[in-house]
Amino acid sequence: MNNRPVPELQTDPEFDELIQPREEKYLEELEENIFDHGCREPVCVWNGIILDGRLRYKICTKWDIHFNIRRIMFESRDKAVSFICHEQLKRTDLTGEYKKYLIGRLFRADMNTASDEFMKNHPDTELNADGQVSQKYVRKTDIATIIGNEFNFGFSTVTKYDIYARAVDDLKRKSPEIAEKILNGKLRVSHENIIELSRLPIEDINGLKRLLDSGSIDRIGYSQLRHELRWQRLPTGKPDSRRIKREKESAEAGIKQMPATDPDAELESLKFTIPSWSKTISRTMELTDFPSTSVNARREVKMQLLNLTRKITRLLSQLEEDDPDDRRTDSRTNATGH
Repeated sequence: MNNRPVPELQTDPEFDELIQPREEKYLEELEENIFDHGCREPVCVWNGIILDGRLRYKICTKWDIHFNIRRIMFESRDKAVSFICHEQLKRTDLTGEYKKYLIGRLFRADMNTASDEFMKNHPDTELNADGQVSQKYVRKTDIATIIGNEFNFGFSTVTKYDIYARAVDDLKRKSPEIAEKILNGKLRVSHENIIELSRLPIEDINGLKRLLDSGSIDRIGYSQLRHELRWQRLPTGKPDSRRIKREKESAEAGIKQMPATDPDAELESLKFTIPSWSKTISRTMELTDFPSTSVNARREVKMQLLNLTRKITRLLSQLEEDDPDDRRTDSRTNATGH
């Protein structure tokens, strides 16, 4: 065993969130291996904080086993985050969700690093309205392409995962438990629904958590979610027999499907999805360097937008035909001759 003093190292909550938890079997095998053969891999440390090797450190301190330390010099936390993401992405046991999250966090860290380095060399450069370095100087597509080439993704997929990671982080602030279930693959939610879920008010998130705690569901559909939370929301105060019965039925049945009698379900879903379309279009207009884009890419987007415009026009027409307030307005307009 080790007669040398064991250095006291720290962990960091932000860094810990980048590490997918290991299975119990892996932990047992790792502890047995280190106990029998010693710690062969160093613990990587930055400013006294463990970046890689938390489990090795824990086992070595538990059994008083010697281990080596590899001290890494980084100028910023973003570079430390980038290092952790690269190390974690080497793992073969990552869930698909954790891999997307790590790619997104890696992109964000590398963008921040590139921006910081640009400003260090060009301190007089004015930032844009959002307080960021302009796309003229630090292009997202360049950073995304580098990461995409390394991990076999297209640059657009990398930027998509950036949006995904930001949505997961927003959700973490409201419900760490739900975010953890999603990342660990215990709760299935699509990319689009993750974004919409992250925008829900915290009271809806808490309502969802109560449903998940019953353990009866493992997948969330957004339109279903919005309806079920409204349908099952219960009054506060002392529970009565009807409330208890409803809670019991909900826990036993889970979220199976929307009641077929709800005529507003699809419109409710659309109402909460449209703002994300609008935000995406605004972000594209702001961040895209259109002169540098390909003719084919512009043509494909134009065709999709024209198709969407036709469908929006048809939907507006349908909504106007079925709106009694609009019909009354039209009648009054015709009566007055205006």
